[in-house]
Amino acid sequence: MDLNNKPNFTFVEFIKCLALIAAGCLILSFMPDEMRILGWIMFAIGTFLSIVGIFRLAAMVPELNSEPERKIVKIISLAAAVFIQIIGLLYLYNSSGSGKAMAITTLTLCISLGLIIYVIDFEDKKMKKKMIVPCRIITVLLVAIAVFITVKDDFSNVSIYVGTILLIEAVVTGRIGFSKKHRNRF
Repeated sequence: MDLNNKPNFTFVEFIKCLALIAAGCLILSFMPDEMRILGWIMFAIGTFLSIVGIFRLAAMVPELNSEPERKIVKIISLAAAVFIQIIGLLYLYNSSGSGKAMAITTLTLCISLGLIIYVIDFEDKKMKKKMIVPCRIITVLLVAIAVFITVKDDFSNVSIYVGTILLIEAVVTGRIGFSKKHRNRF
């Protein structure tokens, strides 16, 4: 691999990336539920390995010249972002809000937002216009789900944790869908 250029997409490099991601996930799975110093050390190591693997994998994606290829990569990346975050939220909700689950769910939030930032060109005015309505719908749905879960579970700790993560995501999508720049145009 040439250090000055992107890594070449080879089977060996692909396996290295998957091994880094798998090793990071394996370490994260062995974290104790009550996060003390050992848990945070394991979280840091697992996160580091996973992120390095993810970014190496993303760096290997060749430049896509055709529009259909770019759309396929965007759709897959956005679907992966949604899937990763749903898994994180379900894990947090089903874990009764353990420290381990909160740390992992925060990581899944960062990874899913990172995937979204990776594929969406926020400088492209045409794309921004296409994103406004879906971001508004997503924002309203996230807030509604957060309120529903919190009220349904009678304001339990875990429902507040899940609701908080959903509200953080709603703020991010709301900044895109409800920005003042867009409101003046419509």
